[in-house]
Amino acid sequence: MNFTKQILLAGTVGLALAGAGCVIDAGPDGGGYGGCYPNLILDYSLQDPSGAPVTCAAAGAATVQANVDGVVYPVACPADASAGSIFVPLQGPGLYNATVNVFNATNGPLATAQSSTFNITTCGDTETQTPAVLVVTPAGP
Repeated sequence: MNFTKQILLAGTVGLALAGAGCVIDAGPDGGGYGGCYPNLILDYSLQDPSGAPVTCAAAGAATVQANVDGVVYPVACPADASAGSIFVPLQGPGLYNATVNVFNATNGPLATAQSSTFNITTCGDTETQTPAVLVVTPAGP
């Protein structure tokens, strides 16, 4: 094999290895967060004023939305569900302010929004320890 072919083969193998697996970049500050993309999983629960579960259909709910530092993440509220989760991709570790609420089909709020602050310190998934409890009044028959 001539020298040019050896260089091309080595370059091809190098590119293949560089694209395989997960690479975590140390970033410009060496802090290890350059390639870190954590996720926040915000759990929620719909309840009536007595604490009983209420389905999305019974509440007249169309979406549940998380607002994380000004970015809105809406998810459909399944008709037969009274609880669920909102998956929020983050840009890196840090302090995040999140608000969760439930809305009807015309984007009117159906509950008092629940807010929390999360200090994300690692890559990967961080799920809320307790759900945001959204107290709704079931729609009439």
